[in-house]
Amino acid sequence: MAEKLLGATRLILVRHGQPHEGNPLDPGDPPLTGEGALQARRVAEMLAGEGIDRIVSSPQRRARLTAEPLAALIDLPVEIVDGLAEVDLHTDRYRSPETIKREYPDRWTEFLASPAAFFGKDEAEFNATVLRACEQLLASRARVIAAFSHGTPIKVLVQHALRLESRSKLRIGHCSLTRISGTTLADLAVECINDEYR
Repeated sequence: MAEKLLGATRLILVRHGQPHEGNPLDPGDPPLTGEGALQARRVAEMLAGEGIDRIVSSPQRRARLTAEPLAALIDLPVEIVDGLAEVDLHTDRYRSPETIKREYPDRWTEFLASPAAFFGKDEAEFNATVLRACEQLLASRARVIAAFSHGTPIKVLVQHALRLESRSKLRIGHCSLTRISGTTLADLAVECINDEYR
């Protein structure tokens, strides 16, 4: 296994910090809460010594704001990668899974089966977009990439790497770390899932 992964890129996938659900100024693309900002700073301190040579983020504000403390700490820019976006990109209001369960109890099973379809998107197309973004990151010359994203894209990558039939039981916490590595999509290895900052 070690030989197979020689020269592999390590992706440290970070789910964004807690967002300000119901933000009156921008309900569709909210900033972080105070707790979310604290989570982002703690993750930055945790990752600062990991030899990260590239930082990428979803275009959504909650991911970008989570990436910024690490970028400032290690003096790297945050590059935007559209393929790391969540299924709710360009919706009028951010809804946490808990809110979706409360507001749409009759569609909760549908949401678990396919968040993309719940938001009116094509599941296969969404998955392909996430995997294509990952493939491009693996093809870069970076050795360790911190990728700030969302629950669904991270689950897509874990599902692909582990060849899981379903990802509905995976839980990815705010500012948790999921580490995968490989040289291509075909040899992705999962090192850990949902590791929480300390």
